[in-house]
Amino acid sequence: MSETSTSVLIIRLDAIGDALALAPLLAAFREREIAVDLVMSASNARVFAPRAARTVFTAPFALRSSARKNLDAIRDLGARLAERSYSAVLVATEDPGGYRLARDTHAPVRVGFANTWGKPFKRLWVSGLLTQTVSRTAGLDANAPHECEVLFSLGRGLLGEGATPTRSVAALRPLVIDTEPPRDPRVLVQVTDKWSRLGIADGDVVAAIAAARDEGYDLRLVAAGAEWPYASQIATASGLEIERFDDVVPWKDAIAAARAVLAPDSGAVHVAGTIGTPVVAVFPESRHFALQSARWAPWAAPHRIVEASGGWPRRAVAALGELLRSAP
Repeated sequence: MSETSTSVLIIRLDAIGDALALAPLLAAFREREIAVDLVMSASNARVFAPRAARTVFTAPFALRSSARKNLDAIRDLGARLAERSYSAVLVATEDPGGYRLARDTHAPVRVGFANTWGKPFKRLWVSGLLTQTVSRTAGLDANAPHECEVLFSLGRGLLGEGATPTRSVAALRPLVIDTEPPRDPRVLVQVTDKWSRLGIADGDVVAAIAAARDEGYDLRLVAAGAEWPYASQIATASGLEIERFDDVVPWKDAIAAARAVLAPDSGAVHVAGTIGTPVVAVFPESRHFALQSARWAPWAAPHRIVEASGGWPRRAVAALGELLRSAP
């Protein structure tokens, strides 16, 4: 089958950062003129620029649900997608709905992950819905592959064994940013309740902001509208205004325009890491810190990783200085 006749559907139903790990795979398909459609969740459906895929479908079903209404929604979408006669479907999600949807497309090639150890019943179930499986560990992989490398492995049968995921910002940035925004000399700080969900104290977040100001950085604090209750608390504690974004596209543009980004392991880190904006990424203190940070480090951008152990705000600002001094 020639490349120009090949069409691929990729199912990725997870958060923004998870979705962006597809960027090197999308770049490889684009380079080879392989048509790609995406099925994504409502939360990540607009993270890529329109040129990244031919069509983006928003999944009309809930995740991790076997309710009859949900199964019917999966089946109905599968029937619509089957009309497109995809050459292959790649299941880049752990959600059972993604595997069910792949089956219902009736594509001749359906590739997804199966856990090597630890989940034998799920492996059997997944194998019954797919034509090919790619093994991955149920927990953290001791070999510490990056998530971009893991997802890229789903497409090797179409791209060839010698294919490797690109780290070229020139290839990746156009897949995320539609039009180039004017440059902004400020350092963007992502104010997100992900700080709290990672176990990082509000006081430490405020201290990091204060330390950056003390070093003379002009800051742009931003937050998603959905996280405004948390952002309001940080605004009150820091005495600074926070810019609210209710749409993902101008938020991506703000990251693209920034001099640098300071954020926890979150969507902002992975937008910056894909499009080339220098980024300091703060990961929670954990015995799995090395493996988690290796898996989710910013992929293509200059970056520094900081563990949120004692004294991390000062270390994060010091890392920001090192990063900016080394930037071209």
